[in-house]
Amino acid sequence: MFLRSLLKDKPFWKTLISLALPIAFQNLLSSSLAIVDNVMIGQLGDIAVGAVGEAAQVAFLINIFLFGLTSGGAVFAAQYWGSRNVEGIKRTYGLVLLSCTLLSTVAAILVSSFPHVVLGWYTNSQAIITLGSDYLRIAAFSYIGIAINLSFCTILRSTEKVTLPVVANLVSVLVNVVLNAALIFGLWGFPKLGVKGAAIATLVAAFVNPLVIFAVSFCTRGILRSAFRDMFRFPEGFVKQFFHISLPVFVNEALWALGVAAVNMVFGRMGESNIAALTIARTVENLAFVLIVGLCNASAVLIGKHIGQGDFDTAKLYARRFTLIVPCACAVIGAIIIALRAPILSLFALSSEATATAMGLLFLYGLEMPLRNLPYLSIVGIFRAGGDTRTGLLYDMPCLWGIAVPITIVLGLVLKWEFLTVYLLMLLCEDIPKSILCVRHVLSDKWLRVVT
Repeated sequence: MFLRSLLKDKPFWKTLISLALPIAFQNLLSSSLAIVDNVMIGQLGDIAVGAVGEAAQVAFLINIFLFGLTSGGAVFAAQYWGSRNVEGIKRTYGLVLLSCTLLSTVAAILVSSFPHVVLGWYTNSQAIITLGSDYLRIAAFSYIGIAINLSFCTILRSTEKVTLPVVANLVSVLVNVVLNAALIFGLWGFPKLGVKGAAIATLVAAFVNPLVIFAVSFCTRGILRSAFRDMFRFPEGFVKQFFHISLPVFVNEALWALGVAAVNMVFGRMGESNIAALTIARTVENLAFVLIVGLCNASAVLIGKHIGQGDFDTAKLYARRFTLIVPCACAVIGAIIIALRAPILSLFALSSEATATAMGLLFLYGLEMPLRNLPYLSIVGIFRAGGDTRTGLLYDMPCLWGIAVPITIVLGLVLKWEFLTVYLLMLLCEDIPKSILCVRHVLSDKWLRVVT
């Protein structure tokens, strides 16, 4: 009965597709860019791939912190959108933009000033640290552009305006690809800068994205053109309420990112070829992840919107539907990754050892993908949309810090087990208990809370 009603609900599928596909395509552009980057940088050898890959882990950490702030804002924006409270959306926009810009500016200054120290957390390879530091001194300032862009996209997606971020991202990707080719290899009269050229391209493209979004919004009088008095005039209690809901999300994402960084620090000490293999495998994983990001964002918008409208029954129904849709989509995508991993990896100029390791990593990820992404959907696409920003923290931290991180450290650094075995056990020890907890909480309906 449940499956039949899901398949026959054409308005649901129409709305889902209109939200999920543009967001997925936007993330596909970003992930495709990462692949193009790695193909180009791969021509410089395993050390260059590892250096940019480890620098990308720093950017990943900053992005997760920013995602924590914007996710909290998305809870408010989606529910305000459901109740058509435009003033509330503008206040949320102002607070998200201010918080993200401040955080990214501090991070950019610190990372650019101390790149050797930061990269030393991730790897003990001096060759990778030296080359990666050249990259980070420049690319660190891209965090500011990324923060502004995330703030813009959060508000646009929460108000079901998903086309403009896609167009802006396409422009940004094209700029990045052209500059990469020009500055890495010295084409068309540009200097041949190698890894530094890739950093410059990353920095420029990071600011192109929000500039395009704001320019179009300004010309079309969109919500991003809001007056400062509407964005930064907060009624009594709003800031406290905002951070009461948002702070658990930020702490959740920050601690999760630090846990992932701890795992990466272990992997970064298990051989340079393993670092290169993991860099490429994660680039492919990110490409496969784009549809899941689209589905989770669509889930958050739809559930938050119906809660804002007071339609709680539909919000609960949609939560159950997405809990079925996402694992099924992951199973299909995982099978495709396994089938195509050899031709995909043939694009990269890796050593034979790194290629063999990357083949194993993608096989394991493809098998485990449904289990890996079920907690992501539950925490990001359901619990937070429903106003429950604490449960994700309670589930993430014990599974990651209490199980996955200690096991990875012991097996990888103390017992020195084989790289792929450590990677698989790290995945399973985190994802199995967390998936069980998340499904139980979805079915309990205790995640549904009105915050606006």
